[in-house]
Amino acid sequence: MELSKIWMTHKRLLIVAACGLALLLLSVVSCLSILTTQPKQVTLNLDGVTKQFQTEANTVGEFLSEQKIPVNETDVLNPKPETKLTDALVIELHTSWEVAVQVDGQTKKVHTRSKDVAGVLRDAGITLGANDKVEPALTSTVSKDTKISITRIAEKVVQVTQEVPFQEIRKSDPTLTKGETRILQNGQPGKAVLHYKLQMANGKEIARELVKTEVITPKSDKIIAVGAAPAVAASKTAVTAKQVVAAAGIVSRGGKVFRPKRVLNNVTLTAYTPAGGGKSPNSPGYGRTATGVKAVEGRTIAVDPDVIPLGWWVYIEGIGFRHAEDTGGSVNGNKIDVFFDNHAEAVQFGRKRSKTVYIIGPQKPD
Repeated sequence: MELSKIWMTHKRLLIVAACGLALLLLSVVSCLSILTTQPKQVTLNLDGVTKQFQTEANTVGEFLSEQKIPVNETDVLNPKPETKLTDALVIELHTSWEVAVQVDGQTKKVHTRSKDVAGVLRDAGITLGANDKVEPALTSTVSKDTKISITRIAEKVVQVTQEVPFQEIRKSDPTLTKGETRILQNGQPGKAVLHYKLQMANGKEIARELVKTEVITPKSDKIIAVGAAPAVAASKTAVTAKQVVAAAGIVSRGGKVFRPKRVLNNVTLTAYTPAGGGKSPNSPGYGRTATGVKAVEGRTIAVDPDVIPLGWWVYIEGIGFRHAEDTGGSVNGNKIDVFFDNHAEAVQFGRKRSKTVYIIGPQKPD
């Protein structure tokens, strides 16, 4: 009987303790529920701009959805979206945006978090050449509306073949009447290769600079004899009326038959060499005549053009046919300088007097 009473008493105590514990747990849960539903103050740093919010959201992700702030794969969020919100929590979000880059003939859409042009190009994997131009500048700050343009600048050298036109040179000829002309040498254009350095912008030429001209074929100028008053200055020549004899008919000399236009008597012959002009063998004009052609032994003579027109052929007694291609400061009147390649031969030739010279014309007898 006593044991039964003791058991009943213990039972009542256990029931009372259980009820108390249940009430305590219910109170704790209620308090926690109240705490979790209380607004929390959080700080959001969005792309460097800080702002505080009151929110009842439970996680970072819920808070961003509540504020209608989207998060992309390329954005950087700290802490993670599933992190529970606590009072005074600081959330940092660095968003990316799409920037248009015009390069190599196309527009690239670049997702980037960079704040300057250089960073955008780095994120896009775009490499610049040494001369490439970028708009805006690499250090410029970008926004979602920024458009970046890259101009590729390159240089290359091209070669252009071009014809070199000949010039027309007119020489006074006292043997022709005024208004009369005669071609002494036909003109021939030359050929040259022009080397240009081109500057290209996105494959299009924007500037060119001539860096070298290479002559392939020299031009040959056209030489025309122009009629002038048929007079010989007394100070330039000692030729007298007796020494200039009009050709009376056809003559045969040097195996050729021709009709001379004039015959000069008592002509003095001397000799000269390429060095006679005082030019160095390395000079561009060394060995060149007054008509521009290279002097050739056995063909070239220097004359007074007031007596024998340049470009005309003559026959010199004892010498043969020669071509009037050159002039000289000491070649006046009835004097002719005969060209030799070798100085010793010119010295050996010496001076020859009282020679007869037949003036033929611009064409050598056949």
